[in-house]
This record gives sequence, C-alpha cells and structure tokens, in this order.
Amino acid sequence: MMKARWLRSRFGSFSAAALTLGWLLLAVWAAGLVTAAVQLGSWRQELSRTLLQLNADAQFRARAHTRDAVDPEWYRRKALALLSATQRLQHNASWTLFVPGSWRTFDNLEEQIQGRLEREFSDIVVETMRRELYARASKLTGVPLVRGSGELQTGAECQSPVPQNVDRRLTAAAEDLPEFVAVSDYVAAVGGLDDAVQSFLSLQYSNGQPEQLRKLVAYTLDQKLPGALAGAVHMFRSSEEVKMQPALMQTRLQWATRCAMGKAMSALHTRLLNTNDLFALEQGLVERSAGLFEPAARAVAFDRTLERYRAVHALLDDQHTLLAKGHNDWMGQGTLQLGPAYQKVLARIARTRLLGPEVVQQLQNQSGEAFTEFRRQFLLAFGTRGEPGIVWIEGEKRFGLSADRAALREGLAGLLKTSFMADDAARTGKDSGSLAKVVQEARALAQERERAIKEIVPTFPRAAQPVVQRVVDARVSELVYQRAYRTLKAALPTDTRVPLDPVTFRQQRDQVLALHAVLKETGGNALGDKLVATLDGELLRRLATLRDDWMQQPLQDARADDFGWWQGEVVSLAQTLGAADGSAAPSFNRTANRLDVLAQQAKALLALGSPALAADPAALRWRGLHEELDRYRAHSAESSLVRLERYLAGLGPDLRRENCVERLAINQPAAGRDDEIAQRHLQLHQALTKRCQELRAAPVLPMVPAASLSQ
Repeated sequence: MMKARWLRSRFGSFSAAALTLGWLLLAVWAAGLVTAAVQLGSWRQELSRTLLQLNADAQFRARAHTRDAVDPEWYRRKALALLSATQRLQHNASWTLFVPGSWRTFDNLEEQIQGRLEREFSDIVVETMRRELYARASKLTGVPLVRGSGELQTGAECQSPVPQNVDRRLTAAAEDLPEFVAVSDYVAAVGGLDDAVQSFLSLQYSNGQPEQLRKLVAYTLDQKLPGALAGAVHMFRSSEEVKMQPALMQTRLQWATRCAMGKAMSALHTRLLNTNDLFALEQGLVERSAGLFEPAARAVAFDRTLERYRAVHALLDDQHTLLAKGHNDWMGQGTLQLGPAYQKVLARIARTRLLGPEVVQQLQNQSGEAFTEFRRQFLLAFGTRGEPGIVWIEGEKRFGLSADRAALREGLAGLLKTSFMADDAARTGKDSGSLAKVVQEARALAQERERAIKEIVPTFPRAAQPVVQRVVDARVSELVYQRAYRTLKAALPTDTRVPLDPVTFRQQRDQVLALHAVLKETGGNALGDKLVATLDGELLRRLATLRDDWMQQPLQDARADDFGWWQGEVVSLAQTLGAADGSAAPSFNRTANRLDVLAQQAKALLALGSPALAADPAALRWRGLHEELDRYRAHSAESSLVRLERYLAGLGPDLRRENCVERLAINQPAAGRDDEIAQRHLQLHQALTKRCQELRAAPVLPMVPAASLSQ
C-alpha cells in the first residue's frame, strides 16, 4: 500500500514535469513559427522583387542583339543593384528549424535561388567589372577595345599619356617638366588599375576577401558598398559560363600599360635630353648674338639692333631663370641621376605588377643611351668654344651663367631701361613746339647718355663696351637730330615767297648751333652739320626762287638759246633781249634794276647763312651777279653787261641774213671773263653764228608777199 502510494506520487510528479516541458516546447515552437513567418515574409518580398527584376533584365538583354548594343551605364547600374540585392538576400536560416518543410532534405529552394543569382552575378557583375577594367586600361594607354568582347585590341598602337592642366615652364629639373608629371600621373593611375586587377584575379581564384571586392567596386563602378559582402565574394568565383582567362587578361593589360609607359618615359627623356631647354636657349642665343658685339660688325638700323638686344636679353634671362632653380647637377654626372622624385617613380614602377622591374631595366637602358648623347652635346655647346657660357658653381652645387654672360645680362637690363632705348623714344617730343624746348630735351638726353656711359656700359664685358657705346651714341644723336629736324621744318614757312623774319631765323640758327654742340658731344657731329645744313637749305630754296625770277628776264629769253625761229629777216637782237629803251645805243638799265632788286634780296639771305653756305655755287653765283652790277653801275669796261650792250650796238638793229656773217665776225665776244653774263653773251653769239651760217648755206627762196599768205 505504501509502495503503491509512493509510485503514484513519483509518476504524478514526472507527469507534471513532462506536461510542463511539453507546454514550454510548444511555446518555443510557436514563437519560432511566428519568427519564421515574419522573416520568411520579409525575405520572400525581397526575393520576389529581385527575381522579378532579374527576369525583366534578362528579357531586356535577350532583346538586344549584342552586349555592345546596350549602354554600358545600364550594366553598371544593374551590377550595383545586384550587389546590393545579394547583400539583402543574405538571412539567418536558423528559423527553418521550426518549419520542417523548409529543411534542405525536403526543400532546395535556396539552392535554386543561389544558382540563379550566381548566373546573373557572373553575367552582370563579374563581366561588367572585367569590361570596366579593360575600359580603364584603354583610356590610360590609348589602345582601342575589341567590339563585342570588350578586350584590348592585340597589336594595336598605344598612346603616350598627356599631362592635364600643366603649364610648360623652363626648368632643368625632371620633376618640373610636364612630361614628368604625365609619367608620374600615369604610374599612379596604373598603380590603381593594378590593385583593381589583382583584386579581380584574387576574387576569381576563390581566395578573395570582402575588402578586395569593396575596392574593386569602388574602382570600376565608382561606388562604395557597405556590409560584409561575404555572399558576393562567394559568387565572384570563376565559372564555366563566363569562361574567363585571368592570366590572359593580365598579360594583355601588361602589354598595353608597358607600351604606354615606354612612350611616356621616351617623351620625358626626349624633352629633357634631346630637346633640352638649355640647348634650345643656347642655340637661340648664338644665332641672335652673332656679330652683335663684335667691333668689326657693320652698322645696321637701330630698330634691328634694339630687337636683337631685347632678344638676347630675354634669352639670357631665361637661361638664368632655368639655371638658378638648381637641380641641374645631373647634367655634369657620368650617369643619369635625375633626383629623388625620378627614383621614386622608378621604384613605384618596379612595385607595380602590371609594369615590374623588367620595365625599369628597359627604361634605364633607354635613358642611358640618350644621356650619353646629351653629354656629348653639352660638352660641345659649353665646353669647347672659348670661354664657356655655362659654368659649374661649386658653392651652390649647380650650373649657372659665366661671368661674361652674367655681365652681358646685367648690362642689357640696365641699357634697355633707359628712355632713349624705348620703342616710342623717337615719338617722344614729336610735338615739342619750339626749338628751345628741343634744346632742353637734347641736353637732358645727353646727360642720360653720359650717365649710361659711366654707369651702364662698364657693366658689359670689356670686349662689348666699345660696340655698345657706339650704339648708344648713334641712338642719342639720331633722337636729337630727328626731334630737332621735325621741329625746325615745322617752324619754317612752306612757301618760299613768304619773307623770312631775320630775327627769328637768327634765333633758330643759334638754337641749331646749340643742338650742334650737343650732337658733337654725343658723337653725332655729322648729324649736327646736317641740321645746320637744313637752315642753309631753306635759304638755298629761296635763292632758287630768286633765280627763277631772274631767269624770267628777257636777257634769259629761251628764244636766244636757239635761233631756229629766225629766217634771215631783219631782226633787232637788242629788242629781243630787252636792251632797247628808245635811245640810240642799247641799254640794260631795266634789266640791271631788276637784277639789283633780286641781288639785294639774295644778299640778305646770304647774310643769314652759315660759312658753309658762302661756298655754295648758288651763293657764288649771286655774289658774282652783285659784283657785275657794281661794275655796270660804274660803267667799267670790265662789266659784262657793258660789253653785251656794245656787242648789240655793233650788230645793229637791222641784222639780217645778208650781213650777219660780217657783223658777227667783227663783233666777237672778248675773252677774259667767265661770269654768268659773260657766259650768256658767249652763248648768244655762238647760237646766232650757227644760225647765220645755216641761213647763208641754204638757197634763197623768193619772198612771198604777206597779202598772198593771208589769202
């Protein structure tokens, strides 16, 4: 009885515990089912959206004839969307424990979904990234892509990279060249491509990491993906459907990047060694300065000299700027050592697997040959012709301008700053207004010239100083002369018949003499003489006007130069020459009176002239006429006019064909004088004698009455 009671109590306790445990299991199961329902619902919705989108995308691709027919941007967007969807479809599968029908033994839905996602992932994500890697490589190297496969064209021509937004400047340092910037940028870009390619290959070989996928997406699709990305990494592995050949891809990328690398470095070496800025400046300097500072060089126009001075100074400035920056010690070394920046680029090339150490060795061999040629040209340009223009500055560890070149640069800089070397120097003072102001400007120019001779010219190399001083003297003298000449010509009347003001003219002559003194001081004595001659020229113009008046007198009648008009009839030569005044004997009183007026005017003009004017033939002619007038007024037997009067009286008023020979023979001009009147006398006699002989030699024609001729 007691045992039965004990058994009942024992089994009763067990039953209660079992019942309690059962209820607990049912509660946990119910909670699991609720949780599973919630998670399954969310996962089903995301899965439905993803599958629907995958189906729509697959249909869209099926309608396209080729992948190239679809905008690559569409594939980029779909790849990013699929990567994000892959992350969202990852879920905690522990809830399937509470739903036996979802166990893998009874349901392979997840495996089917995973297979579908992997197929789409390979076609959209993996293939898009592969093409993007090739596209980035094509953009870097200039190698075109094959239509359809999207790979680089084998054997196509690559292109050297071009620097972006880099100013070209004079420099001897490799790192300052735009070609070096292009190389550096290219190596950095290839480094980024190389990292992406290595990540791609690692993911393809199934040993990639999520961080590699994150970097690959950022490089190819320009997008940062959050999350663990473990599922995407798993699907990235290579499959038979994609048929990727990672090793072949790396080989093609290596060929393209190395090809462009070789051209980029070749451009740098060409720029630095073959077309070196220093060589170009030296060649220009030799051409522009040839004979410019040699004492025996022939004189050329100042504008040409000024142009060459400026060109030489600009070239020297450029050389100084280039060399003063330093970093040019490599030009004097036995092997090419372009500095830390260049070595850093080579080290990065060696570390980049798409390039590698073999590329570095190839580039060094290439640059070594170019540097050998550079050293030969350097020694030829700066080490074998007299005093070198470029020398090594030990204290600064760089090359720089030689002492002579530095002196030439300094001298030209100072000289070109002077006012008289400016382009508009000849126009300055163009409207000075008066000779007095021109004299002031000339003296100021002379003072500036004196300062230049004392302070600037000595800064030039000794051999160039005489030539430079000659240029300075010629320039200052020419400026003084030009300004004075323009002002003087503007002050003189343009009409020679307008009387000169003697007071003003003498004042102008004094100012011209002052300018002559300035020009003599500046080495322009000949220009001073020319300026003085300008005033004399004005007087000569007026003397020529008086001469024209004199030549209008009957004595100078052109008919007396050739008596072809005379047919032998009775002629009064005195009347023809204006010597008849109604008296028995011919007289040149009226001619003498007119000549006296003109001679007095000429005398007044000659009084305003310089000593040089007195020796001019025009002045001598008027002086001779004035002296002849004095003899004529005194009735001197030596007067040519008196002799001419007697000559005309001897010929008589009835000179004709029948008596001309006899009368001309009796009245031949007396020799002994050669003044203008005497020469005119002789000319008349010779012309008249010639015509007389012609008339006497011709047959006599019957005289026709004038009345008959009128009919």
